[in-house]
Amino acid sequence: MRSRALGFTLVELLVVMAIVAILIGLLLPAVQAARESARRARCGNHLRQIGLALHQYHGVHQRLPPGYYGTLADYTGPHWTWSAYLLPHLEQRPLYQALDVVGQPFAGGVSFAPPIAAAQTRLEVFVCPSDTGPDLNHRKGLYAKSNYRGVTGNLPLLTTTYEDMTNQNGMIYLNSAVSLETIPDGSSNTVTVGECQLDPLAVGHVGALWAGMRGSQGGSIYISDTMWFLDSDEAFRINGSGDQAFSSRHPGGAHFLFADASVHFLKETIDGEALKRLAARNDGQPLGNY
Repeated sequence: MRSRALGFTLVELLVVMAIVAILIGLLLPAVQAARESARRARCGNHLRQIGLALHQYHGVHQRLPPGYYGTLADYTGPHWTWSAYLLPHLEQRPLYQALDVVGQPFAGGVSFAPPIAAAQTRLEVFVCPSDTGPDLNHRKGLYAKSNYRGVTGNLPLLTTTYEDMTNQNGMIYLNSAVSLETIPDGSSNTVTVGECQLDPLAVGHVGALWAGMRGSQGGSIYISDTMWFLDSDEAFRINGSGDQAFSSRHPGGAHFLFADASVHFLKETIDGEALKRLAARNDGQPLGNY
């Protein structure tokens, strides 16, 4: 009797490989979706930590921190920003002291801030896990990036005069000193901080910085380093085409921190007027559904 060799034929192997490929193709989107869901949850948690830090700062100072402090004579120069003032409330007191936020002007007060080594420190709480941009913001002087920017309101910053910048209707702007107890529209109806992604190339969304506003150059004040406005215009709504627009890598929208320290995911398809109502703390208009 002749023995028969055991094994798979070429056709059988090809069928098995095809089945495995199909299964992987079906499984991969589910794995990617689960990973993004986890990253999105971590991003929301980062904003909640920032919200708690804002409330702790408010408990000490009876107001929220400003976008930055500046006088008519120096407001166009580099300044520490709201997120730098939060460092002691985010378990970063040693870094806060090393930077000497209280005693020294940001970047020495030069007209346009060069990189500072300590301000190139990646701080996890200011980074969205879904953001694909580098840790050092290559669009903003190689400072450590932040994916969270303060909301100045809904008034387009077409000019950056001292008067315009100190009379915004949001929560965080030049010399702002907003008290949570005196928000006319209510803290649960007003956004304070929103996501801003950093695209990895030399085009696209520019992200933000946690350390400061770098100053002015070429006739522009780089306030998008730390804060920006929301508008119904296509360029400045969520995931808008403007490089400073509030934006994220999460499909369909971006996280926003509200003044009551709650975090909500706002869809990029939100009605433009509802978006403007959320950005303003004192417009007195009904909000409606969003």
